[in-house]
Amino acid sequence: MAYGSALEKKLARKTTRAVVDFELIEDGDRVVVGLSGGKDSWALMQLLDTLRQRAPIDFTLMAVNVDFGHRDYKHATITRTCEQRGWDLRMVHTSIGEIRWQAGCESHTVFFVRTASSGGGVSDVHRGRGN
Repeated sequence: MAYGSALEKKLARKTTRAVVDFELIEDGDRVVVGLSGGKDSWALMQLLDTLRQRAPIDFTLMAVNVDFGHRDYKHATITRTCEQRGWDLRMVHTSIGEIRWQAGCESHTVFFVRTASSGGGVSDVHRGRGN
């Protein structure tokens, strides 16, 4: 299986090195990827799927998408793409978007920070921050 581009090859090499150096994936693991629909999460799923097909270990992938309840959210695009690529997908539907809108918060980060400030805890690993 050839890589699609020099960039994909370079990213796959770096990802493989991280997986090996830090023992991130072992035989029999199920790797769950938060699939937001943004470029970063699509790229990570594609890289891990390519590695899964090439790796000497057996592991499975599952994409998890949290639907925040926005009216124009692209459910069909995420579902269709995962089906076309043979990826297991779990979509979790919530009403966070409506609650956030009612609270007057424009961004999900502001909403979560306000929620955490009122006694809850939040980990935003996508941006490398947590509390």
